[in-house]
Amino acid sequence: MTEPYLTTLPDRAVIAITGAEARGFLQRVLTQGPEGVKPGAAMFSALLTPQGKVLADLFILDDGEGGLLFDVPASEADALLKRFTLYRMRADATIERREDLSVIAAAGEPAEELRMVALSAAPDPRNAAIGWRGVAPAGGPDSDRDLYERARIQAGAPELGSDYGPAEVFSTDVNHDLLSGINYKKGCFVGQEVASRMHRKGGVRKRSVRLQGDGLKTQDEVKVGETVLGPVSSVSGDHALARLRIDRLKDGLQAGDTLKVNGAPVTLLDDLDRL
Repeated sequence: MTEPYLTTLPDRAVIAITGAEARGFLQRVLTQGPEGVKPGAAMFSALLTPQGKVLADLFILDDGEGGLLFDVPASEADALLKRFTLYRMRADATIERREDLSVIAAAGEPAEELRMVALSAAPDPRNAAIGWRGVAPAGGPDSDRDLYERARIQAGAPELGSDYGPAEVFSTDVNHDLLSGINYKKGCFVGQEVASRMHRKGGVRKRSVRLQGDGLKTQDEVKVGETVLGPVSSVSGDHALARLRIDRLKDGLQAGDTLKVNGAPVTLLDDLDRL
C-alpha cells in the first residue's frame, strides 16, 4: 500500500495551451490525446521521434476553462515549447511555459490537500496506486519526494530523466503501452508507423520490470545465469526498475537460471505473460 505523501516534483514543468483550438492541433502529434481529456481526469502521453523513440513523457490535464495544462520534464520544457509552437501552424491557440506553476504529487490523506490548492488534479493515469498529480501555484513542499519515487517504482512506471533520456528508448521499452500512454487506434501520431509495427508484430524485445533485492544501485547489470539483460534504471530501498531484454530473460528463467545483480539473487515482481 502506498504511503501518504505530498511533494512538488521540481524536475517537471508546466506548459499551458489556451484558445479555441487548444485541443485540436496536437491530436495528430502525441501518442494519446489531447482531445478527450476531461476535468478530474488526466491523460498520460508522449511525443516520439519519427523513428519511434521517446522525446518526452507528458501528462495532460484540463484547466477547467477549456484549455490544457501539460506536465512535462523540466529538462525538455523549452524544446517542447518550440515544437508545440511549430505544430500550432495557424491554429487559434496560445502556448506558454508557466513558471508560476508547479507539478505536485500526493497520495493518501494529503491528496485532499492537493485537490484543494490545485488548478487541476487527477489520479495518476499510469496507475492509481501511485496517487494523484496536479498543477498548483509554485512553492509547494518537496519533503516527500522519496515516497513518490518509491510509489512510482513499485507501480512499474519509468520516467524520463530518472530511467532514460530523450530519444534513447522506444515507448514500449519503458512500458508506455502498459501504462495507458499510447492509443494505437487514435489515428496518426509522430512515430506511429514504428510503434504500431512493433505492437502488431510482437517486436517488443525490451521492457522495464520491477525487481526486489538488497543493495541495488542504478546502472547495475542484471543477469540471468551469465547472460546480461540490461541495467537497473532507478532504485528506492529494496525495489528497483530495470530495462531488460525480456526474450533473454524468459529463455533463461525457462532454462532454470537464476536472476541476479552483482552475483546476488533478485526477485522479479512482474508476470512475464504480461510483458
